[in-house]
Amino acid sequence: MVITIATISASITRTDNMNCTRIPQMLLISAMLMAPFASTGFAQENEKDAKPAEPESASDIKPEDAKQAEPKLVKIPGVFEAVQSTELSVDNEHLTTLELSKIVPHGTTVKKGQPVVWFKTEDLDKQLDKAESDLKLAELAMQSEEFSYKQFLKTQELDKQAAKRARDEARNDYDHFVKTELERDIASAHQNLKSNEFSVESAEEELQQLQQMYDEDDLTEESEEIVLRRAKFTAESALFRLEDAKIRTQRSIDVLIPRTEISRKDSLDRAMMTYDRAMHDLDNARRKRDIEIANKRDELSEQRKKFTEMRAERAGVVIKAPHDGIVLHGELTRGVLPAKPVSWEPDAKVNAGQTIATLVTTGKLVIRVDLPEEHVALVTPGTQAKVVAKAFPDCKLSGKVRSVAAVPYAPGKYDCVVNVSGKHLDKIVPTMSCELQFTEPTDDQGTKE
Repeated sequence: MVITIATISASITRTDNMNCTRIPQMLLISAMLMAPFASTGFAQENEKDAKPAEPESASDIKPEDAKQAEPKLVKIPGVFEAVQSTELSVDNEHLTTLELSKIVPHGTTVKKGQPVVWFKTEDLDKQLDKAESDLKLAELAMQSEEFSYKQFLKTQELDKQAAKRARDEARNDYDHFVKTELERDIASAHQNLKSNEFSVESAEEELQQLQQMYDEDDLTEESEEIVLRRAKFTAESALFRLEDAKIRTQRSIDVLIPRTEISRKDSLDRAMMTYDRAMHDLDNARRKRDIEIANKRDELSEQRKKFTEMRAERAGVVIKAPHDGIVLHGELTRGVLPAKPVSWEPDAKVNAGQTIATLVTTGKLVIRVDLPEEHVALVTPGTQAKVVAKAFPDCKLSGKVRSVAAVPYAPGKYDCVVNVSGKHLDKIVPTMSCELQFTEPTDDQGTKE
């Protein structure tokens, strides 16, 4: 600051109405005030071109510079989550529709084995009674099927034996024809022809003898003529039969016997085909019946298994706590309670697989964080953070990042788990919210790193 003579003169002028006796005193005071400022002004003019001096201590740092040097805090919300939690639900396969009878209040602390949820049993008992009745009827029907199956197996054995006998008989008949009857038929044809030839020879010889005897006797009686005529007829008949025998013998040898052989061979082939078809049909029927009886046995076994499972499900109408913890109604999503409070009323319908409540432990806790994508580079495994519980902000808690997912589970959000420690941690229960404060490195720290 520089105070000039003009400024002082103006000041004196404005005070011209003052007492004249005070003017010399004012001039003296003005001169004394000007001396130090005049020297400072000259010093500043001489040091305009000089390099500014570095501050020698922390007290020399300007407030603006100190504010810029302060580290920036990144605040991210989180929720306290139990290390161990179990969803309480009914995983029934058969008794799927249940009616709620009672449930412990939300937030109740329970011990392992303590009942938590109760269901009504009237409808379940009706279903179980019907299933038991159906099972008994199925077992009776299966007994009848088993008896029929045994009868079927015996009938199959008899049918196979009959088919084998028919095949063997046809085979034996053909073998006997080829080995015996064929040759015998040929020999019989020849023997029949030979017999007829002999008959002709005998008749002709007898006729010749009679004719010779009657020729030697000049007188031929009437009776002798009759005998001679008969002998001639006999000879003629024998000759005719001989001719017929020749034709029949030739036909038997050339046609009938080969035809019989072909017929016997065809009968054998048909018998073998009938046997093969019978065995094929019997085998197919056996396999089909085996599959059918196996399926019915499996169905009965499944029905018995179903009934046993239904009895076990009926016994589970009371859900007990699998471990110590706090009962929270509804299903937690990433450690957070449903936005709309779950209120179970008596007679409420509960479906299989539906989460009724969640049992969370009260011991060791972690913090579940929905890490924004812009802070992924800052928050890495091992990063330290200050934890401020909203319910107990004065509790001194600290956190250390355990894991950060490599890929987002939702657009712009990464799953992050933070270990938490500190005093008075026993005041914290799962589902409580908190704030994590991470220190963002300054530019100077980033340069040093």
